[in-house]
Amino acid sequence: MFGSKKKESKPTIYTEETCNACGEVARRPFEEGDYVFKQGLQCKKCSSSTMVTAVYGEYPPEKT
Repeated sequence: MFGSKKKESKPTIYTEETCNACGEVARRPFEEGDYVFKQGLQCKKCSSSTMVTAVYGEYPPEKT
């Protein structure tokens, strides 16, 4: 049918952090105030400082 529109789903936004010492990469849900190169967070593996290296969104898989 012409003019029909699929319902769009919103992406889930994630923040990726990388440890400056051990290189551990962790992904978590985005929190307001997150931005790339943000520092001062703590690595869960070695307790060193981490830095936000990516903020991105993922769409849920399409149902067929």
